[in-house]
Amino acid sequence: MRKILGSSALVGLMAVGTGILPGSPAAQTFGTIQTQPITSGFGVSAPTVATPVPAVPAANLLFGAPPVSTVVAPTIVQPGGVSQIIVEGNQRIEPVTVQSYMTVRPGAVASPDDINDSVRALFETGLFRDVRIEPRGNVLVVIVDENPVINQISIEGNDRIDDEPLRALLTSRERRVYTRAKAEADADVLLEQYRRAGRYAASIEPVIIELPQNRVDLVFEIEEGALTGVESLRFIGNSKFSDRRLRRVVSTDESTLFNFLSSTDTYDPDRLELDKELLRRFYLSNGYADFEILSAVAELAPDRTGFFLTFTVDEGEEYDFGPIDIISNAEGVDVEELRSLIVAREGTDYDVGDVEDSIAALTLRLGELGYAFTEIDPRPIKDEENRTLGVTFEVNEGERVFVERIDIVGNSRTLDRVVRREFELVEGDAFNALQVRRSRSNIRGLGFFRNVNVTTEQGTAPDRVVLKTEVEEQSTGQISFGLGFSTSESVSGEVSITERNFLGRGQFVRARARLSGANQLYDFSFTEPRFLDRDVAAGFDLYRRETDDQDTSSFDTRNTGFSPRLSFPLGRYTRLSTRYRISQDEIIDVPSNASPLIVADIADNITSSVGYTLTYDRRNDVIEPSKGYILKLDQDIAGLGGDTRYVKTEASAKGFTRLISDEIIGSIEVAGGAVVGFGDYEPNISDRFFLGGDSFRGFENSGIGPADQETDDNLGGKYYGIVRTEVTFPLPIPEEYGLAAGVFADVGTLWGLDNTSYIDANNNRIVIDDDAELRAAVGASLFWQSPFGPVRLNFAYPILEEDQDESEIFRFTAGTRF
Repeated sequence: MRKILGSSALVGLMAVGTGILPGSPAAQTFGTIQTQPITSGFGVSAPTVATPVPAVPAANLLFGAPPVSTVVAPTIVQPGGVSQIIVEGNQRIEPVTVQSYMTVRPGAVASPDDINDSVRALFETGLFRDVRIEPRGNVLVVIVDENPVINQISIEGNDRIDDEPLRALLTSRERRVYTRAKAEADADVLLEQYRRAGRYAASIEPVIIELPQNRVDLVFEIEEGALTGVESLRFIGNSKFSDRRLRRVVSTDESTLFNFLSSTDTYDPDRLELDKELLRRFYLSNGYADFEILSAVAELAPDRTGFFLTFTVDEGEEYDFGPIDIISNAEGVDVEELRSLIVAREGTDYDVGDVEDSIAALTLRLGELGYAFTEIDPRPIKDEENRTLGVTFEVNEGERVFVERIDIVGNSRTLDRVVRREFELVEGDAFNALQVRRSRSNIRGLGFFRNVNVTTEQGTAPDRVVLKTEVEEQSTGQISFGLGFSTSESVSGEVSITERNFLGRGQFVRARARLSGANQLYDFSFTEPRFLDRDVAAGFDLYRRETDDQDTSSFDTRNTGFSPRLSFPLGRYTRLSTRYRISQDEIIDVPSNASPLIVADIADNITSSVGYTLTYDRRNDVIEPSKGYILKLDQDIAGLGGDTRYVKTEASAKGFTRLISDEIIGSIEVAGGAVVGFGDYEPNISDRFFLGGDSFRGFENSGIGPADQETDDNLGGKYYGIVRTEVTFPLPIPEEYGLAAGVFADVGTLWGLDNTSYIDANNNRIVIDDDAELRAAVGASLFWQSPFGPVRLNFAYPILEEDQDESEIFRFTAGTRF
């Protein structure tokens, strides 16, 4: 039979007041005795007991509150003190152990307070369910009822969370003493774990099974309940940005029929705090300097099946940067030298990131100049009439405080140095609150930890502080299986194994295989994001790729290569990536009826090249930009050995802007490229550019440009230029369906060949048209964020095309990872 063991209602009963039993010799010596009901500390009425007049309330004795009376009670033993202490009721615990916890000792005179202190001390050991002390003349008899010992701990009913992570949270241990308080505390900890997993309807009951020899089996009976989703995600007070737009800013999603594979539609208190920060950063980066989150409330439905999340915000007005200035109250600082370091610029949209970056740049430079204890205080100058926010950066003498030590706790898997290198300051540096805040953001940005908290503690001297960094690890490995379909490649599949924190060193490792009707790719990628503990990403790629181009040209390609790379920032918005590539590039499976210009290019070339990508990114969001732009320059130079010698250059510029409302986003991209051989080398067909498919909507893959109309082979081109425009907007249907739409127009051309003619079998000269003729197409897109991944349908119609071009009216792509 199972039952729950509780604390005795008679806890400390005989210790109440003086601890004297009715009818005992000591009681008889006291004269007048009153009787009264006593209530234990657990809300249960205890039997009536005899209590001397100068009694002390039970609650005061049990919980350490001061006595209500200052009257000194008489002793309860005969003169000469306690002659002997006898322990009764003990089974496992030795009498001498019981006596060691008591404050009364043989030979001493025992007062009521002494006996009460002994009872309290015995209860505080957690070894006993009940304790009584009976004075019998000069003998004290200690009667104890021991708590049972846990024989075995079991967890039942847990299907969603395994035993091991739950057991690791328990403080109760097998072969240790059982206490109800500890078991209930463990149940609360397990319940919190289920709540973090989004199961607020879960219930956990600690139950015991009594065994012989005062032993018990402890069982935590779990009813997991269903996932408690987010039924509603609402915003109050927002007029500048719609609810739909703000839902894309926060990390929490509403529970819908179409996102059953996602875990972001369950309520998580930590995620709610993250969402508040994401909203704040979003508004402050878009010019709303007065933005405030007035409240963020999560209400649990009465049936505990879902949460209603409501963010109440005050957006304020949109501001541009006003006049920017810098002044100094610190002796010897040359403000003119610092002025060029300020990132914020008058007339641009207000962005709190620009202010923070300016402070960081100024602080760093002042430190280099020997002003380690200056503070940069940004003073806002608000002009509400013109809606500008000027900033005066004030340089002040700061308090001389050093970082004595950086302590990191909670990183059971990740190495200390992986966390430590994300700090923007080290031991011995002058303390800087902004750098500490940015360091915490850097650590969170790793994606290795569920929670990150950085606090300051007093060091060994008043001018020393200790930075305590507490982290909570999370899973960083992933096994992905992908499925996709497109009109060009039919069904495709992908399998990849990825670890973002390899061996706790912060390294990225991925092995991947991708197969489709037209392509095969096998690659292995490794990246060390902080090479030599600097902000330099180093890594390499090994790959083997086979491409079936038979639909548009009479040849296939096979590339096998190795490419080491380095990437590092040149500024806040600028990043440079460098690479080397050595590869074997083959043109294979060329039929006999292929174009002679393709047959002439059949080769098994070794390419040895160096290259770089320079990126300048001013988009307001990397995933879903609504304003800003990104510039990119990409160049490869082949000829450091090997068989190929060319310079291949591509450049692009893409801008985004909000049209009419924040939900309607327009973009325009201008891109171009050129490949030019040097020496006596002419770029062959595997070196040239091809356009079509996703790169030029309205045409098939490799569907435009120079072509041999005698054999229907596309030959690619040495040069291309293209302009892509697009407007995306939501559809007037419920947001949970995940549907949006867009319209687009692409205009461009592909041209240029080294050889433009050949003599056919009939001795006729065939001339290839490689002129830069414009092509154009317009169309519409439908986007669906399906449970299985993003789906895109393109409907396009070419309005400018050449005879040899191959158009494509409809294109469908879909894919997922699970």
